[in-house]
Amino acid sequence: MKVVVEMALAHYDRFLERCDPSSKEYGVLKPGLIVRRPKGDQFERIVEIHCELEEARWLLHLARQIYPDAVADIEYAIANPRDS
Repeated sequence: MKVVVEMALAHYDRFLERCDPSSKEYGVLKPGLIVRRPKGDQFERIVEIHCELEEARWLLHLARQIYPDAVADIEYAIANPRDS
């Protein structure tokens, strides 16, 4: 099953920085797509990480260890899968 993890660009950057570049999780995070969305009268930039459910679980496990600020976004994506 496919899921799309959405997270703020700043959280994505920090999570990616803390990942080992040779890890499978880094490989899932790296191709994240930066999206600009309207938010009120301004725009926000988020990152969409398109992955399989199992890969999202890997990200969740790692986030709990190295970057807890990303946990809620990943948990939401797992609980609410959608086509990418």
